[in-house]
Order: sequence, then C-alpha cells, then structure tokens
Amino acid sequence: MIPLRWYNALRCHVGCWLMRLPTAKRIALARLVMPDTTSLVRHRPRRPPSLPLPSRSHLIYHQSAVDALCVRNCLESLAPQIPPEDEVLFLDVGGTASPEVLVHFSHHAWRGYAACETPRPEQRSYTFGLNSALAGLKAPLLFVWRTDYVFPAGVMTAYLRSLAHARFASPYEILIGLPETDSRWVRDHWTSFAPFDEPFWREHGKSLSLYETQDPALFAIQRELWSRIGGLNHELWGYGWQFAEFAARVRAACPTRYLDYFRCPPPFHQTHQGSQMYEPAAQRAEAEEGRRRFAHFLGGEAAYATYRLMGQLPPRPRD
Repeated sequence: MIPLRWYNALRCHVGCWLMRLPTAKRIALARLVMPDTTSLVRHRPRRPPSLPLPSRSHLIYHQSAVDALCVRNCLESLAPQIPPEDEVLFLDVGGTASPEVLVHFSHHAWRGYAACETPRPEQRSYTFGLNSALAGLKAPLLFVWRTDYVFPAGVMTAYLRSLAHARFASPYEILIGLPETDSRWVRDHWTSFAPFDEPFWREHGKSLSLYETQDPALFAIQRELWSRIGGLNHELWGYGWQFAEFAARVRAACPTRYLDYFRCPPPFHQTHQGSQMYEPAAQRAEAEEGRRRFAHFLGGEAAYATYRLMGQLPPRPRD
C-alpha cells in the first residue's frame, strides 16, 4: 500500500500540472485532484522541530520570615553553581523580596520572578509553594532550593553526578546553624565560606542527616516522578511532616537504585526569625497542629509514635 504522504505528493504534482493547462476549468480540475489541507497537515512528511527548552529547572523558594541578607547570602552562593542554560524561578511567598533578586541570574537564559500573597496560613507552607510552582517549570528535571540556606561550591556538581543515574537526589546531610549564625554572622564570616572551610562551619552548626531522618527539604526530582506521586501532600502543610510523607511515597514509587542521598559539602541553614528555635507562641501552636494532622493522617497517636520510633534510618556507610 502506498503511504498517504506519497499519495498526497502525487496528487499535489498532478494538480499543479492541471493548473498550467490552457483551460478556464483548470482551477476546478485541480481542486478535484488535490488533497484537502487537513490531509496535507496530517500526513506531512516531516515532523515539526521540538521546542528548545532547558533540560533543568530550579525553584528558589523564599518566604517572608527569611530576611533580605539571608537571600543575598543564598543567591551569591547558589547563582554561580547553576549553569546559565538552566531555568531559574524565584518564588516569593508573601511578597517581601523583589524582582531585583534576578540580578544574580542575569547570565541565565531562562529566569523569572513570581510573588504570591498569603492570606491563609496554609499558603505560607512549602506544600503550597512547591505544588503551585513546580508544575509550571519547563524542564524534565526539577530542583528545589531555599533562601535560608547557603550552598558551598560543589553542591551542584554533586547533584549532577548523582542525577546521572538517579531519579531523585538530595544531600545526605545539612548543617543547622546555631542561634548566633544569622545572616549578618554568615556575611561577617564569608571569607570562611568562599572557599568553604568545612571544619569552621561544622563548629557553628549541628549536623542533620536528610537521609537518616528521611526529611529531604532540599531535593531534585524528575518531573515525571513528581507528577506521578502527586507532589507534596497538602493536608500535611506546616512544619516538616509533608517532606517525611513525601519521602516515603518517593521510596514506594521508585526503585531504591534510582534514589540517592549523596555526599557533598553540606548546605548551611542560616538562623532567622522563622527558625523553629525562635518560634513565637502562634508558630509553636501551628507546629503542634501540624503534628496532630500528621498523626491523624497516619491513623492516630499510636501510629505516630511508631513512625517516630521506626522512621530514623541507620547511617549509611560513607561512600
């Protein structure tokens, strides 16, 4: 059987020949022979070229509790590590930053700033921000960063090495800064950060294993996997339980060999007014409400106690 595109091509050539005949009926004859436009488009011989889009997209999550100097410290540490061909979206939850933050990404081909108001408490959560923003990014590979961290040189390199085989990746550990390590303190000690003096920063921070706690507050994930598991569970918005439940669903949906908590220079969490060690009473009440919702989600207080007992994984041998 002759392929329809060849048959269409033949009809086009015959129709064009008929158009050259010295007769007043040449147009009518040609229209009888030539294929219609629907058939021409449907059976075209060439596929349209794919739209050139970035291969990696980065969501930089910022919320109003994080001060402007925290943001500056974060972006100065992060922007040089993100390849200029990647997409970058700065998400300003609460509208306390400004599009001027994009000056750090002036060499990036795809960059954007988005701000959202937060009239309801749940809109100030990571679940709301990530679920509303990640789906709109363009690449098949999605990264999540936060403006209350600074990222030593080498973090992105470690991500890319991990994602050569993994579908989900997160740093093995982070450092939670001690109470005095606010944004001003970090800025005052910047010469110890670039280049990164790891013993110095470990002296002023507490190690938290994202692998052992299964609490991947920073991660990269294939878009297909994020979509398949439905992102973060919005019922669990609040102080961290959404990431624990998210990590469990990632483990259930993806073979272990494609999950990687990799070793790298540890990201450092800057202390700010939203840090849990400085929570006012209202935030402590919100955190407790989040804990109760997680217990209800699991099936009650006994299930929650079981989760707390069984959720910690044993340390993984150092690679």
